[in-house]
Amino acid sequence: MTEEFPLHEEAVPASEPLATSGIPETDKKRVMIGSAIGGGIFLGVLVAIIVLVSTEKPKPKPRPPPVPSVYPHYNPFYVDTFARETDRRIKITLINRRAELENGTFHFSDPYGYIPIVKEDYENHEPKRLEVFVLEYDEHLTRLFYTDPDLERWRVPYFGNHSDPYAQASRYTQNPSGFHLNEKVNGSFQWNYFSHSISFTPIIDTHDCRLQYFDKYIEFEALLDRDFIYGMGERIESFHLKNDNYSLWNRFHPADHDSDTEVGMYGSHPFILNRLTDTKRHDFIGLFMRNSNAMIFSMWDHVNNGTTINYKMIGGVIDLFIFHTADPQYILRKYHSVIGRPYIPPVWAMGFHQARENYSVADLEEVIKKHKEHEIPVDALWADQQMYENGWPFTVNSHSFKGIKDLVTRMHDHQKGIDMYFVAVATPGLPKDEKYKYYLEAVKEEALVMSAVHFDHPFEGMTLAGVSVWLDFFLYNSTTIWASALHDFYDKTMYDGIWLTENEPFHRCNGECSSFTTEADADDAKSSIPNPFHNSSEFEYIPYRPTIDPLDWDTLHMAAYHYGDDMFHKQYYAHNLYGLQLAQATYEGLVGNFENRRFFVASRSTWPGSGQYASHWLANNYGNWESMRASIASVMNFNMFGIPHVGAPIGGFYNDVTDEMLIRWFELGAFYPLMLSFSSVGARRKEAYAFTNIEHIDYVRKAIYERYCLLRFMYTKIFESHLWGGAVVHPLFFDFNEDPRLYTREVLDSTFMWASSLYIIPSLIPHQTTVRAYLPNWRWYDLRTYNLITTYSPLSKEGVFYDFEQPLGHITVLIKGGTIIPYQNDAHHSKIMNTRDLEIIPARIIVAPDHTGKAVGSMVVDTEGIRPTPDPESDTYRHYTFTYMNQIFRINKLAGFGFPTPERRYEFDEFYEILILDNFSQHQVDFVCLMDMSMKKKNLKYLKAEHSNLLTIFDEDMNKMPMAQLESIVWGSKEQHDFCQFRVQIEELKLLDQDRVMSAKLATMDPDSYRLRYSLTATALTDRVVHLEIEKNEPGVKEWRVPEVIDSEVKKVKTRKTLDAVGFGASKVNEDFFFEMSEEYDPHDFLITTRNQPFVYVRNFIHVKFLASGRHVFGLGERVNRFELADGTYSVWNYDTMHEETGVPPGNPCTCLLYTSDAADDMQCVDLGGRR
Repeated sequence: MTEEFPLHEEAVPASEPLATSGIPETDKKRVMIGSAIGGGIFLGVLVAIIVLVSTEKPKPKPRPPPVPSVYPHYNPFYVDTFARETDRRIKITLINRRAELENGTFHFSDPYGYIPIVKEDYENHEPKRLEVFVLEYDEHLTRLFYTDPDLERWRVPYFGNHSDPYAQASRYTQNPSGFHLNEKVNGSFQWNYFSHSISFTPIIDTHDCRLQYFDKYIEFEALLDRDFIYGMGERIESFHLKNDNYSLWNRFHPADHDSDTEVGMYGSHPFILNRLTDTKRHDFIGLFMRNSNAMIFSMWDHVNNGTTINYKMIGGVIDLFIFHTADPQYILRKYHSVIGRPYIPPVWAMGFHQARENYSVADLEEVIKKHKEHEIPVDALWADQQMYENGWPFTVNSHSFKGIKDLVTRMHDHQKGIDMYFVAVATPGLPKDEKYKYYLEAVKEEALVMSAVHFDHPFEGMTLAGVSVWLDFFLYNSTTIWASALHDFYDKTMYDGIWLTENEPFHRCNGECSSFTTEADADDAKSSIPNPFHNSSEFEYIPYRPTIDPLDWDTLHMAAYHYGDDMFHKQYYAHNLYGLQLAQATYEGLVGNFENRRFFVASRSTWPGSGQYASHWLANNYGNWESMRASIASVMNFNMFGIPHVGAPIGGFYNDVTDEMLIRWFELGAFYPLMLSFSSVGARRKEAYAFTNIEHIDYVRKAIYERYCLLRFMYTKIFESHLWGGAVVHPLFFDFNEDPRLYTREVLDSTFMWASSLYIIPSLIPHQTTVRAYLPNWRWYDLRTYNLITTYSPLSKEGVFYDFEQPLGHITVLIKGGTIIPYQNDAHHSKIMNTRDLEIIPARIIVAPDHTGKAVGSMVVDTEGIRPTPDPESDTYRHYTFTYMNQIFRINKLAGFGFPTPERRYEFDEFYEILILDNFSQHQVDFVCLMDMSMKKKNLKYLKAEHSNLLTIFDEDMNKMPMAQLESIVWGSKEQHDFCQFRVQIEELKLLDQDRVMSAKLATMDPDSYRLRYSLTATALTDRVVHLEIEKNEPGVKEWRVPEVIDSEVKKVKTRKTLDAVGFGASKVNEDFFFEMSEEYDPHDFLITTRNQPFVYVRNFIHVKFLASGRHVFGLGERVNRFELADGTYSVWNYDTMHEETGVPPGNPCTCLLYTSDAADDMQCVDLGGRR
């Protein structure tokens, strides 16, 4: 067996070379596209060039180095395939194959643009060969890993312990599926690695593309067949990337839409999604370049066809993940499984958050008062760095924030009706002061980022706290110090969440500060000992700078170093990871503070994987219409990046805005996954009540209120993104990828989908009262009126443009056909002021069928006391799925079999009515009934609107229906199956084989066109055993039967007694069907009977209820329980679990269930199809 290549390596020093020692030599040849330049003559020519240059008299290193007029060709892996001479013979080994070019050699030429490289810097860092690993994890995921086997290089470590189904490659492969070597192009050999293609149609092609591999400069280029490219954040940009250069380097850069869009911001996410051209497949690919160094991603039109993409990175390795499938959502789910699926914020974090730069305790009191006064829902209040004493993190200002702990305690008091939460700020820059506890601890534990300029001293910079130092989160001791600070801060403030800022990391100098003298300066003056490991000038002159500003602009010096026994744990390589490391340390530190409660973390700086630990707000945006519009693309981007709980500050952080813009932004912001109002001290007040016009306050209240009505739906989709990955907010083409109009910027940047269920159409320009939107060819319903807007046409693939009236205070929200939405409002209850109020409001279930009459949905129910990571076995939440088909609404449970009954009633676990939209008016409604998990039926009330096709179903007696106990709700007409009165009779009965075999025909009591028919066979095998089979006779349908594993001898008749003699009996012809077993010759002393008990047998659902004479039931294993079964419900379904079933009904559609009841010796069996 060969050693498998891990997708998630252990936390080993990043300098450790790629392990290949366990791979046999034959396998190495298969996976190694190495030793790319063979040929002794060619190598001799190359050495001769180097020797010729090296014989020149050495010159001092220029500062800065001039751009050379001729590029020094020290990179043996750069090839221009269009410049060749034919006088040499070269052998190239490619995946265990040898391709030979007779009389050919390669000429080097200038790269794309000039890159200043000084020979002295790179003559010892020139790769002599490359190893390229092609790793196939499954048919949808392939990984390319380029490395220099002779020189250690920086590799990004892995973060987190999330479950990853792709932890190891499934196999090494000699010829990976989809990878093809281009040996001949126009009759000449192409010296390029491969084209990744499916069905011989290239989807990513590297022939005739640049590949350069220096110590501090890597260039990788490929050709895609289409310019429909999305991703590469964080930035203010259209969702559809244009031909441009995009830098990735975490830095403080306010989100000004008028600035250079290619400039990176607070986060770096080197992931793109690309749609292919082939109109028959509509395939997508995702590319993830796992490299944390500064990089530029460029794209431009290829001279022939398609789009060229180009990565320029200043270190590390080429580690490229290629995802390929027809479903973009599936690509994202696989991508999130690689980087780590999102964490689950608490339910209250899905509510409205209010923040401002300079809030004090008095301001927070005023915000609470105003929201109550105007009846505007709100859940969380944020405080900025003004809450600190002297700007020192984890301290509390003794003046402006005096009494914060008492205020937060009152905010948590349910009895006083506030029910709000407090989010405190945390910054990583710790003041360098002997009076500061955490600085002393960090110095003692040697847990700080170190300076390369001042040997053996921490790096010192400038923040709001003054001279500051930074914890080094490559050290475990740093995480314990940070956790201790969070714990102490909690004792001071009782916060419910933390938002992390300035964690790029940001400080107020460019690299080393020169505006103050540090102790390290004085120490250096006394000592001439140089730093033996770290050269402070190492990164002053790098071959390529992928940012407009210097790399250390507003951040730490690039040579500042972290813990690691190598030359790579430096800011130059690890800078982009600091925000992710801080988020992880915060998340793990809060677990101890909050025990089994959920908490909220938001991080300004992010990298792939940050979503495992934190939410994100689109920081420091500007208050203008362009920024508001651009926020849609940013929210969709971060959903692709694995951080679905994201939102932009409503109204912008900077600038004043008009009332109209602020109202429109609240309308849009109500559908951000993270709804936040956050403004600077210099901007106008942007709170929800900050209007002089009362009508404008009403508009904002309405927008926030509608979010709370949909909050349970939104939270469910965020919860499911943790379970399965994928985007929650996404463009329409995720659902309709064959419609070309959905790829236009007009649609992509102005509308979006919520979880393939809700279509959001906001107003994004001034004075707009009519919005023209494109509706794909599907059934669309209005969320508020329930009217059908458009229907599906099977004869057309194109949608329609539709004009929606959208006056101020209104945003258009459509329900996609095929969707079931849980919706909460206070029509029969008190006003909604926060998420706690939703716990006492039952849901309204909105069923919007598609053109086939089907719909699906889901809903998660949990409490604040759930652990941060849900465990289906812990029974701390319920996960329901809803299905609607053939006029049957069913509720199934994916998790929460033993969800405990809380002390107070959680009525969001109940619903009071079901609305079925467009219920196909050709059907008359004559019956509606409910069936619970005990298979007991109850007739329900219904109301059909006269002027629409809206059917409302409700229970007039109970007013509320508990989801945990409900199995299905059925409605229909007399001409259909009346499942509420399901009756089966025997039509024909015969006794065979001397009355030892009964053969019968059964049928439901329905009209002929809907009648179901069955066959029954009962055979007396012995004096004590009867074999009974009932099978549904449906033309053209063959039901599943368990393969015969019983010895045929067992099923042979071995008795001379008749069925009647052994105690078996059944109903008569034209009577309701039942069967029973009794004591021999005594029909009144029954052992088991179904007389007067319900019997239902339809496709994928069988229900038989019978009475047994005994009170003791045993068996039905394997299970962790006592030998004798207690009264309750038990599943029979093989799965890996340590869960102990207590008999509580699970409601799982994929089980066979046995119910026992001590009251009436009642036993029931429910199957899900096949033969009974």
